[in-house]
Amino acid sequence: MKTIAGVNFTKITEQQQTAAKDIILEGFKEHFGFIDHTMNPDLNSIYRHYNKNGNAFYVGKIEDWIICTGAITKESKSIARIERMSVKKEYRRQGIARKMLFHLERQAEKMGYSKIVMETNKEWPSAINLYKTNGYTPFRRDNQRIHMLKQL
Repeated sequence: MKTIAGVNFTKITEQQQTAAKDIILEGFKEHFGFIDHTMNPDLNSIYRHYNKNGNAFYVGKIEDWIICTGAITKESKSIARIERMSVKKEYRRQGIARKMLFHLERQAEKMGYSKIVMETNKEWPSAINLYKTNGYTPFRRDNQRIHMLKQL
């Protein structure tokens, strides 16, 4: 277990899946006003889905409370993708998303990746700003998303 300024980051356990899923879905409901469960089949078994070769799912905890999530998935041999970054609403604006991002980047480096890509909704300026201020560069936009890249 690694502690960064009071937040402990660990790989998810089977017992933590429901709490992690709830954090992610709460964020979706906040942003979109509804939850479409058919759009997120990976959340039905986070532990199994994200514990494949080249992938990892992490939770951030303060004491025993899960307050944030983030995943690394294998895009290619040298490129990782950051997914499922979410922070419980009451813990936002405290630098926790940045700490999770740094943790994911360090883990991706340890896993042998040299680049990280990610995407976020183009209507979420706080998320876009988080990534831009931490070295991510936009490389593609579509109708709904902005895609960004960072060299590790």
